[in-house]
Amino acid sequence: MIGAGATALALLALLPSAPVMTPALPGLGPTARGAYHIHSDRSDGSGTVGEIAAAAVRAGLHFIIVTDHGDGTRPPDPPHYRSGVLVIDAVELNTTGGHLVALGLPATPYPFAGEAADVIEDVHRLGGFGIAAHPDSPRPALRWTAWDAPIDGLEWINADSGWRDESRASLAHAILGYGLRAPGALASLLDRPDDVMATWDRLGVTRSLPALAAADAHARVGADDPAPSSWQVPLPGYESVFRTFSNQVLLELPLTGNAADDAAAVVTAITRGRVLSVIDALATPGGLTFTAKAAGRTIPMGDAVPAGIEVTLQARTNGPAGTRLVVLRNGSPVRATTEAELTLAGVRDAGVYRVEAYTPGGPGTPPVPWLVSNPIYLGLPRDRMTAPSIATLVARIPARSEEAAVEQGSADVSELVDANLADTRERRLAGEPPIRWRFALSSGVAAGQFAAVRLPVAGGLAAFERVRFRVTAAAPVRAWVQVRAGTATERWGRTFYADRESRLVDLALTSFRPIGTTSSATAPLDRIDSLLLVIDTLNSRPGASGAMTISELAFVR
Repeated sequence: MIGAGATALALLALLPSAPVMTPALPGLGPTARGAYHIHSDRSDGSGTVGEIAAAAVRAGLHFIIVTDHGDGTRPPDPPHYRSGVLVIDAVELNTTGGHLVALGLPATPYPFAGEAADVIEDVHRLGGFGIAAHPDSPRPALRWTAWDAPIDGLEWINADSGWRDESRASLAHAILGYGLRAPGALASLLDRPDDVMATWDRLGVTRSLPALAAADAHARVGADDPAPSSWQVPLPGYESVFRTFSNQVLLELPLTGNAADDAAAVVTAITRGRVLSVIDALATPGGLTFTAKAAGRTIPMGDAVPAGIEVTLQARTNGPAGTRLVVLRNGSPVRATTEAELTLAGVRDAGVYRVEAYTPGGPGTPPVPWLVSNPIYLGLPRDRMTAPSIATLVARIPARSEEAAVEQGSADVSELVDANLADTRERRLAGEPPIRWRFALSSGVAAGQFAAVRLPVAGGLAAFERVRFRVTAAAPVRAWVQVRAGTATERWGRTFYADRESRLVDLALTSFRPIGTTSSATAPLDRIDSLLLVIDTLNSRPGASGAMTISELAFVR
């Protein structure tokens, strides 16, 4: 009996606390609880979309956003209800600056990959919304680092990253507790990601930037190979992750049951910052109102207030007894209370204002907040990041287009044809002709296919700052401009977009990045002997073909 009692006490010590059930919050309005950033067996998750939806129903969610890995070329599934849960299909893209989740992205005309800014430019062109994924991941290959790129949002917390920096003792405790109360065990591994929060607040000074809690659910641990034959265990389960935390979207109207309309309402609310994150394993379903009032108008979370206007900030929650409600400005606490409501009158200082709420004894070092609001922006510019303007021309030297030659892989096609322009006078520069280029990559698996046009460079490019040209293409395409220094293995480059519309491309030579192994991080401009236009499998699939016209190609300063 004594041994059994000791065992029972030991199990109780391992048992994570059950979540506190919170009452309804008056005045909250229509909401939808959901999970964002989920992987199915279409990429590296273990469950079908149907199984994931069923898990979401059991967890009490209203929507899920599935974000399987891809390059954007797979047509997304239309929004639909499955098992009573709204399913929204998105995609997680690879960039050189980390992973980017794209919401509202239709099937792309070519693979989206490469520099983060280029991928985001492509996402924006098609009307998508780009979210920086797992910025606090301990794994360099996953961590978002391209903070100078024009992201639209970020993940302030990511469940798959949260456990990776924990001690073995913490992990062992969570594993033992998982079998008894899985959501609480998973929540015990969460900390407040101070660096990510500071970055979010810093970026919010210049532009609106919604943040989400990312489940990053795979229901799979084991071998990195997602093939069914590889060793893996379907843990932590989708339902357990969904019960750990959720995103509570604040809607204009309740969900209607029409999948297309409801998906549009959910995504619009997210992109406008009308969303708060709740650690449900601590207290659920939770609720928070956060508004600014000025001149008889109520400004909701996610909105901006012009400079010079005095506002009253109000935050109200339904947390457990002792919950600490904190209003922050630019990441620094302004006022805190353990009351259910907090009011700040006469606020005029410009800044990014957010709310965090903490339950007593919350897990983590530092403790993870139970609730996180999105900001209200007071007296700050809200301009979306735009492309840089074209630099003023000081001097321009034409590239040697007349000496253009082709290069290609062994089974690929690269050929120059007559440009056949309607008015060649407008497309010539100092007598240099335009380039009409036709290309085709061989089919099969990606194995180094490429097609290129090479132009010789005499005397290097140290006297120049940029390369500039006009381009049209038969169909949307992203191609390289590369420079080469003496050997085919030493190349640096940038990509550009082209379609049927005539576009002016203007690229700083100092922005060219190494391609493969190079002897320097930046191009040695004094030793450059070739300029290349290249199509390869970074942004084109094997078997792709097309045509492009390049004119007024020149080096400028």
